[in-house]
Amino acid sequence: MKKKKKNTGEIIDTLFSIIEGRKKIKKKGSYTSFLFNKGMNKIAQKVSEETAETVIEAIQGKKKLAVQESCDLLYHLMVMWAKLGINPNEIWNELDKRMKKPKKKNKKYNV
Repeated sequence: MKKKKKNTGEIIDTLFSIIEGRKKIKKKGSYTSFLFNKGMNKIAQKVSEETAETVIEAIQGKKKLAVQESCDLLYHLMVMWAKLGINPNEIWNELDKRMKKPKKKNKKYNV
């Protein structure tokens, strides 16, 4: 029996690399290139839409659809990061800081 490969999150780096490539070289017919051409307002609109759709599926208890919408949300969020010049490592580093040093004023992620 084949062991299922554990996903370590490398897929996010791979997808972000593809998104960055589309930012630099616009590929005809590419949805990512389309978003970059439309600009931040369109990208932010898509992030907002996918957030709402993810929340709706979660509230309705539809796990499979919540997973699918979460993928859409992560993709659009990464397009937004790329547009802003944010590297995923900046996000990971901020999460890491929040987990290690709980702040008195801001108790986010006091795990």
